[in-house]
Amino acid sequence: MTILFVLAIISACTNKKTETIVAQPEEIPDYIIKLSQEQIDESGIKAGKIEKRKLSESLECSGNIDVLPKDRATISPVISGFVNDVFVNEGDYVKAGAILVSLSHPDFIALQQQYLENKSQVNYFEQEFKRQGELTVENAASIKNMQKAQAEYWTAQAAYKSAKTNLELLGIDPAIIDKGDFIKEFKVKAPIAGYVSNLRINKGRIIEPADAICEVINFSLVMINLNIYEKDLNKLKTGQRVVFFMVNDNKNKFITTIQNIGVQIDNTDRVVKAICKYNNVKGELHPGMYIGASILLNEKEVFCLPSSAVAEHKDKSYIFVKKEMGFEKQLIKTGLVKDEYIEIINPSADLLSSEIVVDGTYFLMTETDTEE
Repeated sequence: MTILFVLAIISACTNKKTETIVAQPEEIPDYIIKLSQEQIDESGIKAGKIEKRKLSESLECSGNIDVLPKDRATISPVISGFVNDVFVNEGDYVKAGAILVSLSHPDFIALQQQYLENKSQVNYFEQEFKRQGELTVENAASIKNMQKAQAEYWTAQAAYKSAKTNLELLGIDPAIIDKGDFIKEFKVKAPIAGYVSNLRINKGRIIEPADAICEVINFSLVMINLNIYEKDLNKLKTGQRVVFFMVNDNKNKFITTIQNIGVQIDNTDRVVKAICKYNNVKGELHPGMYIGASILLNEKEVFCLPSSAVAEHKDKSYIFVKKEMGFEKQLIKTGLVKDEYIEIINPSADLLSSEIVVDGTYFLMTETDTEE
């Protein structure tokens, strides 16, 4: 009986010891960086996945904004005139046919007078030609007179047509002059719609045909002139994508394609022009602006990560893969770098499905340096 009691006590003690045994935590491998959630939040660590994007080599160049020749009109008068009124200001938008300035000059009055005189002469010589023709039928000796009348009629007709055309060039309807109503001033109109630029006149000034009153510029479609060095010319072809930006705002990017490549190399700078077009819907781009640009060469779709995901150390590239117990540092091979993305060459299937640190990589690098 005593023996049984002792065995019972021993058994109870054994069971009690078994109940108090605590499982030891799994040991974290040395290559895994373990951080608390607080450390992760404070260091701004964020994870993402490898994705496919189009990357390419690029040719960096500079250039400027311009407009197509058809979208820039230099306004000059057909004949000399004194400025009576100016109906526009610098920067005004005008429609095609809008009146820009009005001019007057004695020569303008003389032109109308000449038109009426020429028209009158046409009527006279026409009648004389008909009369001489009738006389010629009756008298063969008057053929010479008929030929003279014919020449005078044709000359008068040419002078009349010339005077009429000159009035039409000035925007004057000859039918008004036919009524005997002379017009004191002529108006210069915009040939295209656009914005008034380089307005160079004022009231009272005399303007000659060789003088420019202003320009009217339509920059809803702009032309991008890229300066390409002679040595890079063989890298270009039409259709290549171009990413460009204003030199004073390199964060705002615009995308276009090469439309034409020039054939003449500048003797001074040894550059040739590559021409692009861009629909300037928002009106952000103005003629004369300087730009920087990247021409995308050999564009291809590759696996990539944000450049912030890759840390460089001793000429090697590393990333950090998110694991259940922490973050694992892995060596990778990189390729093209473009637009804040970097190519990951031949990633494994496991890596493609893994979450990878895209922000906070260099913080983790400092942690590995500390541990080492």
